[in-house]
Amino acid sequence: MASQPVPSNSEATAVNATQARLPKLTADFIAKYYPKNVSVVHVSLINRHGERTPGNHKIPAISPEHWNLCEHGNSLHGEFLRAVGLLTPQDPATGSGAQTQASVHTPPWHNFMFTKETRDISGLIGGSSSSSNGKGTADGSVHTAATCGFGQLTDLGRASMTALGAHLRALYVDALGFLPSKPRQAADGGPTNDLYLRATTYTRTFESLQHMLGGLYPNQPSGSPLFRVNVRPSNHETVYPGLGCANLRPLFARFNAASRQLHADELENIYAEMRRIPVLRQQAETDRSARQDRFTIPIADTVAAVHAHALPVPKAIDDAFVTRLMQAAAIEYQHSAWTSASLARMVIGRLVHECVDHIVAAVEGDRAADDRRSRMAIYSAHDTTLGPLLAVMGSGGDPGDPSAESPEGMLWPQFASSMRIELLKDARSPYPPVRPAWEDDQKDCSEDASMVPFEKRVRPVNVPKSLYRWSSVSGRRAVERNPRATRDYYVRVWYNDRTVQLPTCRDPGAHHTQLGSSVCTLDGFFKQLARFVPSEKEHAAECHAN
Repeated sequence: MASQPVPSNSEATAVNATQARLPKLTADFIAKYYPKNVSVVHVSLINRHGERTPGNHKIPAISPEHWNLCEHGNSLHGEFLRAVGLLTPQDPATGSGAQTQASVHTPPWHNFMFTKETRDISGLIGGSSSSSNGKGTADGSVHTAATCGFGQLTDLGRASMTALGAHLRALYVDALGFLPSKPRQAADGGPTNDLYLRATTYTRTFESLQHMLGGLYPNQPSGSPLFRVNVRPSNHETVYPGLGCANLRPLFARFNAASRQLHADELENIYAEMRRIPVLRQQAETDRSARQDRFTIPIADTVAAVHAHALPVPKAIDDAFVTRLMQAAAIEYQHSAWTSASLARMVIGRLVHECVDHIVAAVEGDRAADDRRSRMAIYSAHDTTLGPLLAVMGSGGDPGDPSAESPEGMLWPQFASSMRIELLKDARSPYPPVRPAWEDDQKDCSEDASMVPFEKRVRPVNVPKSLYRWSSVSGRRAVERNPRATRDYYVRVWYNDRTVQLPTCRDPGAHHTQLGSSVCTLDGFFKQLARFVPSEKEHAAECHAN
């Protein structure tokens, strides 16, 4: 008998390969990571959506044709469509327009919030298009009011995202007082700049954001300030690989081949293991025959959803096997970003550019004591967002080293995973007395970074020279070319329940003297990101984009 599924990010979430966990917010935790002399200035949060159904119907022996795990979600869809006069009831059994008692709770569900777009990176990463609605083999499951679409956020995924929002509230509202206790309203009646919100055109990311906000600001009364959510069309999206980048596919293929060669034994072992499991054998052989380069990802897509929702599976598909499978999937896709800084720039460089923009704006707003500045940016995104971001942050290894082993414990990003980039301020602790060896590589802080080769940059191209023309002494004339003008600011990166150790921040003089190498100086953080942030012109040149 299968156990009951537990949401990601909850106190009860066990350590596993498909669901994210967050740190427990004890008094000792707060005292250790947020001492009184350290304040939070800004947070950028990038998350993967919550648990969902598979992208299509594969492996029918373990994946039902009808995933009846969306009762609450479908009810919400129905209420919304009814409110705007778009509900077209259907009989669950016949699909006709006859209204039955069940049909009023069975609204049509769509994978995209707006008109369906052509974004499909399944050919790039080896997965299955989430717009597929394959019928598969009849397995006795019945279409009900709770039936999910393929790729749909399930009720479990909603609970996981609510738990993430509740965690943010417990930390940044209750414990630190960084965010207001309730949404604030601007003088013009619109939303304030406290939160910058982004979602992709996928319904599951928008709904994940919706439930995260419900955890951050629960039980809001009627008339509360509205949230403004920014959504870009897929051809202008920055949070996943841009298919308008002509060089992306061939570069992906080249470095993926190198990654496969480097990890050939691991991939052969997982293939042999899948062939020994009867319910996986046929799909493994089919996918291996069709795609030699990325055959684990399509299977991992189904197995991860089944595992997270605690559906019954053969004993061979245990936690240890699922972990090995998710590691193999990560090797097939993510490891390519570790082996090529150019590839990482094409895949995620524009989002890293935005993250730097948030940091710069927060520093400038803090210096100006501007209460209207943004405090938190939330990007509700995908696994294909977080994987490359981890590579850029150097999680477990040095990006750009073709001989680098895969970072220890590298997994495909779990459901409801999140990365938090915290900008911190500490004007009281001693600044590192040692100067990092690379600090003088660009002695002139006003130098145009785009004139410097990527691998030699110490700051991203979008860090303005004005950031280094500032003095904290009131009334004193701005200091020109002061490489330590940002000395009060630090950055820490969290991934789920652990801090990320950025390679450059381990260097002497590049981290906080008391909190250690997990808390970078702002310049240490900039140095890590510098070679991954292209200007618009550089991005177009590398991509040869139309």
